[in-house]
Amino acid sequence: MKLANIVYEKELINHTQVEYVNYINKPEEYDKLDKTLPTLYVGWSFMKFNNPNNDIIQNANILYKKIITNELYWECSFEESKQSHIKGVESFIKNVPEFYFKPKYEFINLDPVFFQIKDIDELMIILPKTINYSYGFKNEMLYLLIENKIYGINIKMYEYFKFNIDDMLFRIAERTETSFIDEEGITYQLYYKILPEFKQLKRYIIAILSK
Repeated sequence: MKLANIVYEKELINHTQVEYVNYINKPEEYDKLDKTLPTLYVGWSFMKFNNPNNDIIQNANILYKKIITNELYWECSFEESKQSHIKGVESFIKNVPEFYFKPKYEFINLDPVFFQIKDIDELMIILPKTINYSYGFKNEMLYLLIENKIYGINIKMYEYFKFNIDDMLFRIAERTETSFIDEEGITYQLYYKILPEFKQLKRYIIAILSK
């Protein structure tokens, strides 16, 4: 699963390529790229040259690396600024998961206190009739994906408020088309090795598994 594009002309210095990024080492217009992925152009002059007819890029301010929030960014080439190049490329890589996931998915924490959920029946009323995917992390959290919304259910919290957890999970499972159970956290560890700095990884694993 690819989460971003990096378009560059010359070598990316002090950078180890990661598998979740499309590396495009050639001239490419932004309008021809997959715009569902956040994109970084490396090199101010290179970016301008590649996009002569794109008014947003042509009118971009060189002082701001963000051109379109969560969508389009630029960074100096190594020749333009050595220090900025190295730090900027790594910063983009670090923030790619947030750029990609947050705009695409709304997260709803189904806190029983905030939503005043008194029993399982009330919880089931809140949840849609059909749940596309569910991801259970150990016996701690349950994440539900319905179109572009992710619902988070803290199992320990519901247990604290004396909900019948087995019944709750069974009734949710009845509505769910595809379920992923991660009892030992092995799936989480697999993606953690790839995205170790993504603090909200758990809630978005379900989006990755749905692809």
